[in-house]
Amino acid sequence: MAKKKPQYFSKLILDSIPVAMVTMDADFKITSFNNIAEHLTGFSASEAIGNPCYKILHSSKCDTECPLQTVQEYGESSTGLEAEFINHFHEHIPVRIGTAAIEDNSGNFIGYLEVIEDVSREKALEREKNNFHFMVAHDIKSPLVAMQGLIARIREHHDEMSAEKREDYFRIISEAGEQIAAQVNTFLEYSRQANKKIKLTPELIDLPQLIEDLTQRHQPQATAKKLVIRTEYRPMKQIKADFRQLQRVFENLLDNAIKFAHQPGEIVISIDDSPKEVIIQVKDCGPGISADELPFIFDAFHQHKSSDTGHGLGLAAVRAIVHEHGGRVAAKSRPDHGAIFTVRLPKKE
Repeated sequence: MAKKKPQYFSKLILDSIPVAMVTMDADFKITSFNNIAEHLTGFSASEAIGNPCYKILHSSKCDTECPLQTVQEYGESSTGLEAEFINHFHEHIPVRIGTAAIEDNSGNFIGYLEVIEDVSREKALEREKNNFHFMVAHDIKSPLVAMQGLIARIREHHDEMSAEKREDYFRIISEAGEQIAAQVNTFLEYSRQANKKIKLTPELIDLPQLIEDLTQRHQPQATAKKLVIRTEYRPMKQIKADFRQLQRVFENLLDNAIKFAHQPGEIVISIDDSPKEVIIQVKDCGPGISADELPFIFDAFHQHKSSDTGHGLGLAAVRAIVHEHGGRVAAKSRPDHGAIFTVRLPKKE
């Protein structure tokens, strides 16, 4: 039996490491790219190798504090540098970066190593915890305070209060109680999603037909706001996925596109496919999403600045369902130019 080449074992080791590892030559051109780097960036190794690092590894530090430049200028390695990475699919991913120079056995410099750790789950949990605390402090405390105030007023002025006034107070108290109950149920639904994987029941789905049915269902709300919903697709094979869960994904995206539109315009839903995936885009005509808010819109309990309703679980559910299908979801936007949500679903036999 022929012996395995050392390069073969080196690649096995690199691909087994649970962080993205990229090496570059002295000119910052990529020379190796492990499996996690492929998943994180959205580029295959064949696409990345030979390219300058800035074309593939685009982070918030590239233009101002490039860690590789620090290694080049000062010979100092770095670890734990936090940055925001934007990959090939326009996903915003918080990462920690470590860099070092690579030397041969004689101590001669031959290139650079960059290690990139995806810390999106860790950061998302921190933000979701803060968002939940805000929801409890604001959205639950406010109706509770109102209820307590009205109950105290009824107790103090019960005898001189008219039956009509008392009934009005009871109605407000009842509505506040329903508001709290709805918020608690929302949290319980999120807890079930967070602690238990979404159960998928795959079946063959005619995706264009699913989108057409949703479009027809939402047409009355769109017409009421003087919006036109347009679909763009070509004939394609059915895909294997969970019909009910995908329906929930695109219903949520279409609901948001209509809800956030403040003037007449057009919503465009397009479907395209490649040999490996199906790509669905929902382009709205809303106010857009600011750059500082865009990385966090898929967090649980994140509330869009343009809305004072809801608890931000809709897009969190979209992300969870798409990821459970092995896909990706991302958003692009500029203020006053609407937003484009892109869902990528892998084709499965």
